[in-house]
Amino acid sequence: MKKRKLIICIIIVICILLAFSATVTIDWLYETFGHLSMDEIIFHIKVPMEGTNTDILYRFAKECLWKVLLPTAIISFILIYPMVRDLKFIDDKIHTSEKRRVVVISFCLSILILTVSIVKIVKTTDIKDYIKDQFDSSSFIADEYVIPQNTKIEFPEEKRNLIYIFLESMETTFYSVEDGGLSEQDLIPEISKLAKENVNFSDTDKLGGASTLTGTTWTVGAMSAQTAGVPLKLTIDDNALGDYSIFLGGAYSIGEVLENNGYHNFLLLGSDATFGGRKHLFEQHGNYEIWDFESAIQENKVSEKIWWGYTDDLLFEYAKDKILYLAQQDQPFNFTMLTADTHFPDGYLCEECPDIWDEQYKNVISCSSKRVGDLIEWIKEQEFYDNTTIVITGDHLSMQSNFFELEEGQEYEKKVVSIIINPAIEAKNTNHRKYSTMDLYPTTLAALGAIIDGDKLALGTNLFSEEETLIEKYGLQYVNEELKKNSRFYDNNILVK
Repeated sequence: MKKRKLIICIIIVICILLAFSATVTIDWLYETFGHLSMDEIIFHIKVPMEGTNTDILYRFAKECLWKVLLPTAIISFILIYPMVRDLKFIDDKIHTSEKRRVVVISFCLSILILTVSIVKIVKTTDIKDYIKDQFDSSSFIADEYVIPQNTKIEFPEEKRNLIYIFLESMETTFYSVEDGGLSEQDLIPEISKLAKENVNFSDTDKLGGASTLTGTTWTVGAMSAQTAGVPLKLTIDDNALGDYSIFLGGAYSIGEVLENNGYHNFLLLGSDATFGGRKHLFEQHGNYEIWDFESAIQENKVSEKIWWGYTDDLLFEYAKDKILYLAQQDQPFNFTMLTADTHFPDGYLCEECPDIWDEQYKNVISCSSKRVGDLIEWIKEQEFYDNTTIVITGDHLSMQSNFFELEEGQEYEKKVVSIIINPAIEAKNTNHRKYSTMDLYPTTLAALGAIIDGDKLALGTNLFSEEETLIEKYGLQYVNEELKKNSRFYDNNILVK
């Protein structure tokens, strides 16, 4: 009897612990990150968390552990004490039937608490729709996917260099209202100036950007979309990326296209490239030379981890060194970089950043814009600039909670910043394009002067052409709904289990 009670007590504690752990964690994630997609949650559960910003983990521990452990201890004690008090004390005064009744009540209450927690999670997240989508197959990707490996892509004899700048969480809301954003005053004047003076595809007469679709709303998903024209989809029972030894094995990225055309691919990160599988994505799709936080440690460039690794003030300085290193070689180069200081929560504000706004995050955003502007001015002064195309883009929407919340009834689609500088082709109808980050894949190649047979690669469309994007053809909502559904074609031909 005592052994059975002990087992039931353990089950009760586990139920209560699971209930509070799950609800507190979900509440914290949504308060901190905003609404997370199940694709992102499952992806980060599946892959190792090497390289994670320890500040975020510390913040979670500081804010949430007591919310889990304290109520778990109190409620577990309340439920378990009536069951165990008779073990040493008034055992002979309590009938067996009464003991059993107490055990059953305590056990049922713990199950009830866990059930209430599960119901709350189902209501808070989109897990119900996510599970439904896994049983709802779609041929959309199979029907629309254009196999890049089988598509004729012709480069000009004199190949242009590519500088591709991923800006963490840089979205169009940071533009002024006058320019198409949500900010009363422009938070990113240098970037907005570049957008006005160069190629900025939009669906209005104001500054625009790229929509983020299902499977593209976090960094590595965004990078997969922009470099390979595919979302990052992972099912609950899928172990294909468990150790991500093969990362999107069937995809064919811009890195592979450029490598096969004699380019040297280079990726610069201030964080650990292993985080989220980025290292494998770029190593396996284009054989990129990668220089990240661990590289900086090995070369004694930095001595300690700050924020996600080393901060953007150093990143932009290292970018100049690496670009000059690539420019001195006898082959065209693709230099890709990713910033980190504008990552939530609140971003990282270094001493060099101006303090002009009432919120740290706004100051961090403005600081990033200034650094981008300074880097572009520096590039324009270099000898290789005339033969170099520059792409500036946000990776995904900001996850800063409650930043630029829409008022009731207000309609505004948040998009990521998207700018092309010095393309080899003239842009037409730049104010009449609705597009996603996946369209940047063929568009970037076209900006380098490449001629793409059919102007489509993977799920992306060349915006310099007259071809319709998936969003223009079907509408944003429909495309998102189809991408959420299970796709055997994606699993067998892109994800490659």
